[in-house]
Amino acid sequence: MQHRFFMVTVSLSLFISGCNDARQSGNIDVFIGKKTSQNGGQEGSRGLIKQVTIRFNRKETSAQQMLIRGASMYLSGRPFGFSNWDVGSNPLSPRIQFAFSDNIQSFSPWGGWTPDYYASGAMGSLGQYVLTSGVAGASLIDMSNPSQAREVDRYPRRELTDLQVPQDPNFIYKAIIKHPTQNYFYGFREQDFVVKLKLTPNLVSIESTQNYTPNGQKGTCCVLGGATFMNQAFIAFRSSLRQYSFSANGELSPVAINNNLNPTNVVSTNDYLFVQHQAIQGNNLPSGVYIVTKKNASIFLPISPIAFAVSQDSNYIYANLDNDSVTVYQLNWARLTGGY
Repeated sequence: MQHRFFMVTVSLSLFISGCNDARQSGNIDVFIGKKTSQNGGQEGSRGLIKQVTIRFNRKETSAQQMLIRGASMYLSGRPFGFSNWDVGSNPLSPRIQFAFSDNIQSFSPWGGWTPDYYASGAMGSLGQYVLTSGVAGASLIDMSNPSQAREVDRYPRRELTDLQVPQDPNFIYKAIIKHPTQNYFYGFREQDFVVKLKLTPNLVSIESTQNYTPNGQKGTCCVLGGATFMNQAFIAFRSSLRQYSFSANGELSPVAINNNLNPTNVVSTNDYLFVQHQAIQGNNLPSGVYIVTKKNASIFLPISPIAFAVSQDSNYIYANLDNDSVTVYQLNWARLTGGY
């Protein structure tokens, strides 16, 4: 099954550059709207190809969070809890390497780990570690052995004597991104502030927090996802796509706010930024995924996943469309872009 794409003419005006200094950033006009490609490529060229659907142990598979780093795809959800899939050997036939549901006793020394508590809200990766967050707090997972993931720390830790699951709002995030060159995670809370987390072996620690608004009050609605692309951070705030640069000390500096999109998720590879948009009243852009390129263009894909990840070579999209399975799409870039 193939899907059509088209290009658009509403400027997103993203400020993108290859350096870390926002003062040297240049304005890239990203077009979202109806347009033919530079070499005459036609609207309706076919480039999004549905290939296969996959399930965990042939059961209903609901992926809450999805992330690809290198050849590994990390999923949180049901029925596996947390899992690692090899998508490098054969992208169209992912191979399960680890599932929490098969290793409950060995996964964590604290016990009581569930994806709802610790992995339903956000997921990020840095080096050998995956940091996840849910409604109770965060979990740091060591993936140095792809077939034997281990939770090496939890925030807050749950003691065996705890009658209730402890919560820490400083570790409850809706997006987690990494610094492009330094050992920092950034955890974005839903409405009020972002936390800068220093990663050291088997540990993350809070270094600073930054409010979304000057007074630090809740009301900025609502973080839904984020990614690092071309040394800058792009965060979906539902009613706007916010862009930040990284200062020398690792703090985030606002660059731009784009109100043309109602973004619900952001995913990146080395070459592309994938922004999912949900149409609302008063916004004429159709719902779907917009691929931002480095050459002043965007490509529209008519899919609206619940969650999705993109292979590091940008050739495959893995999407939870229905909380029943993961659908694998192949991207034919020659057909999508006509040479962009």
